[in-house]
Amino acid sequence: DSLNNFYKYLEINKNLSSYTIRNYSNDLSDFFKFIKEKNVSNIEKISKLIIREYLSSLIEKKYQKKSIARKLSIIRSYFRYLKSKNIITENHAELIHAPKSTKTLPQIIEKEEIKKLLETPKFNTTNGARDSAILEIFYSTGIRVSEMHNIDINNVDFNQQNIRILGKGSKYRLVLYGNKCQESLQNYTSHFRNKLILDPKNSNALFLNKYGSRLSVRSIQRLVKKYMLISGISNNVHTHSLRHTFATHLIEGGADIKVVQDLLGHESPTTTQI
Repeated sequence: DSLNNFYKYLEINKNLSSYTIRNYSNDLSDFFKFIKEKNVSNIEKISKLIIREYLSSLIEKKYQKKSIARKLSIIRSYFRYLKSKNIITENHAELIHAPKSTKTLPQIIEKEEIKKLLETPKFNTTNGARDSAILEIFYSTGIRVSEMHNIDINNVDFNQQNIRILGKGSKYRLVLYGNKCQESLQNYTSHFRNKLILDPKNSNALFLNKYGSRLSVRSIQRLVKKYMLISGISNNVHTHSLRHTFATHLIEGGADIKVVQDLLGHESPTTTQI
């Protein structure tokens, strides 16, 4: 029961999305499976030693350091919550350190390759026009795939060339786009989007699939991957690489890192620097 209350607390007090809470839940259920195997029935009896053993078991299972650090961080949050509610007297997770993770730099796509990628969709077909607008927005704004999925038609201001984006933590921000993206967006919205509308009541989404519903996150990822393969971009880049590429190309073009941080919707400048 304290677990369900913890998830409610994350949703209401911490304003976390259902997607993030589901990840918390998955990580904590792994931890509790391990605790059960150790025959620890009382949460008060979870010692530093047991938490360390759990982390060691993850290292043995070849989990990445980044994943182990995330799992420990979630266990810490849960124990902090339990202590604040006086369910436990001591938070044994607080002083345990996660293994130091090696900072890997994100993959980016070269300018020549980006040019090829953006020219791949067929401008004069319904799917091609839609996919062209998606790729242009990704490269012009650096938004996340979940943010792309959430865009409604009325979030786009064609006069000012900006889009109102619903980001992490239910925060809104404005992103800007250029003339090339405007051309692609207008082509899709003026000539092709209405062909995808099956039910006018259900047509708020900017990007629709052939059934007239909002294009899913998975479908967006699939179509980006498809065009990357067609245009010959190496296999180990993905949708999120367009976000890294957007940021890197802006910095290379002389943009201020603070501006890039705002456009990406990052809380911390460190994330932007990586």
